[in-house]
Amino acid sequence: MFKKYKFWLLAAIGGIALSFIMVLSQIPTVHTTVKNLPLAIVNEDPTNPISEKIVDQLKNVTSVGDKNPTTLKWTTVKSTAALKQDMSKQKFYGAIIIKRHFGENMATLATSKPTKPSVTTVINQAKNPTVGTAVTNLFSHMTTTISGTISKDIITQFALHQQPIPIVIAKTIVQPLNVTNQIVHPTENKVNATAIYFQPLWLSSVIISLMLFYAAKDGQLRGQNKYRLATMQLITAASLAIFIGVMTPLYTTWLLDYHFQNFWTITLFATIAEFSFIMIILGILSWTGFIGLPLFVLLMFFALPILQLAPEMLSHFYRNSIYPWLPMRFLIDGMRGIIYYHDGIWHTPTFNLLWVMVIGMFLLIAKVFLSQTRNIIAK
Repeated sequence: MFKKYKFWLLAAIGGIALSFIMVLSQIPTVHTTVKNLPLAIVNEDPTNPISEKIVDQLKNVTSVGDKNPTTLKWTTVKSTAALKQDMSKQKFYGAIIIKRHFGENMATLATSKPTKPSVTTVINQAKNPTVGTAVTNLFSHMTTTISGTISKDIITQFALHQQPIPIVIAKTIVQPLNVTNQIVHPTENKVNATAIYFQPLWLSSVIISLMLFYAAKDGQLRGQNKYRLATMQLITAASLAIFIGVMTPLYTTWLLDYHFQNFWTITLFATIAEFSFIMIILGILSWTGFIGLPLFVLLMFFALPILQLAPEMLSHFYRNSIYPWLPMRFLIDGMRGIIYYHDGIWHTPTFNLLWVMVIGMFLLIAKVFLSQTRNIIAK
């Protein structure tokens, strides 16, 4: 009875299981809350007590929102030059700079010749555009609040002395703060330039690994030395990785109209990522066989929602137990650094991918050594 209707039953079971897995993979994106969002403050007027007071007021804002509040992690940076370096290293999503003579200019607001104190907000957009938008809104609210407090204090001073507010001062205190908004490392028209490489490189590496795995089991090749087979697999994988690593960026240029100044750096990094993925997948398949293949397909579906979020938006479990172990994370981080921050090829994500490659090679060679040893003992 079961054999007669097994494909009908398998279709139902497969459909239900797949829909469950797809919904399950979206758990990290539901009810996300930003925790310990790294922000910076630069005080270019450190000797003035008024400026120090403003800095303290900003740093006292440690959370925003009532239900599931976003928590903020403020860091004081010594100078704008140091901040620029930190932004290039992707340490902060944004920063507020209290400009020089802030306190001195603030003291002139109640005089006949007022000069507005200046504040600059800096958004590190490429670190995560979604978080960047949220930080922009946060800074807008904070500077508006500070501006309102300054206006209220000036009005209170005149009220205490029972003096009318002159027209010049009245015009100034409507908007007493001069706010300049600055975006560093903008994404411009390349918002998804890092994510578009994930699926093509990962899926192609899965297919290539599977084909190389079955090629080694081909009847015509079984009689050959297993070390020779492994060498053939490595050479073929490296050749295909170079081809895929060059063609994928070309596809993004031809089809998506993405143009990059550091095109060859991107192709080299894509090649390293592709070869690393092939090695780790092939190495694991050599031990698990075909049964290990669904793991890598499911890994893509589960990793995609996680990688679309900033680490600070993930729950404690996903941020500490899942996110660090995703090999494709190194691809996303590396592409972000190269495309938006103009990093060279030798940076942390590249070295992480090389470690993935080495682990995959070790697994493959260890399996070959074990099989060869068994054959020798059997003879």
